Amino acid sequence: MTKQPTAIARIQAALGSLVASERRVAEIVLADPRAVIGSTAAQLAARADTSATTVIRFARSVGFAGYQQLAIALAITEPTLESATPLESADTPIETLRKIATIGSQSLRKTAESVDPAALSAAVSAIAEARHVLAIGAALSAPVALDVAYRLNHLGISADAPADSQIQRIRAARLGPADVCLVFLHGGTYQPVIDLLHDAAATGATIVGVTSFVRTPLAELADHALVVGAGVVGAGVEAWASRLSFLAVADALVLSVINMNPGQHRASLARIQELVEGGGL
Repeated sequence: MTKQPTAIARIQAALGSLVASERRVAEIVLADPRAVIGSTAAQLAARADTSATTVIRFARSVGFAGYQQLAIALAITEPTLESATPLESADTPIETLRKIATIGSQSLRKTAESVDPAALSAAVSAIAEARHVLAIGAALSAPVALDVAYRLNHLGISADAPADSQIQRIRAARLGPADVCLVFLHGGTYQPVIDLLHDAAATGATIVGVTSFVRTPLAELADHALVVGAGVVGAGVEAWASRLSFLAVADALVLSVINMNPGQHRASLARIQELVEGGGL
């Protein structure tokens, strides 16, 4: 049986599609989920400076029949709930480091709860069988795309991750049905990337999208959408936390590709290692 995302994971994945009043409710729930478990819809509405109707609409927007079902789902996961401690300007360097470590560990755990296992398996198969993989990232996710392309080449899988946006679009338009366009995009809405995805889709290439939110242009365009859920709300490092989640997904993709044909890929890695140690690279 496929494990369903937790209530927290559902809320994080839906953040990008919520209206402002619903997002205020979401931020309160994510900041202090234990307090919400014992609250009525009216009490939560008062904390969010909105109406009980908005709270109920929020619950439905994140995939529950109503507020009561949301509260029950939170109660079921209560033993594992953690609240992120906000970063403060008065924090010492070691306090900042400890908070960031906590935020990172929470984000990574929630990533495993959010990503759809079937979509992940399909993405791994597509990459393993691809003639070429075009890896695309924007802003903080750009280094993740470069890292994936670098490691896939080590495995003997043709891949590139151009940094220039015009080259990205040219490369996307020259893909074919045997290729994969692997995209890492936090918000899932950055128009230059969405434009090149339309180009890639027109060629018949398989699109794998790694993003933080459901119901975004990237998630809708992707053949296989890997939704990691948003980073910790209110911590001031949402996009950064999502980058950690992207790296975890990237590791899972590459290692799973190796596991599909360990003999072949480990032999390729060994040849690269010989080149490195022998000064050939």
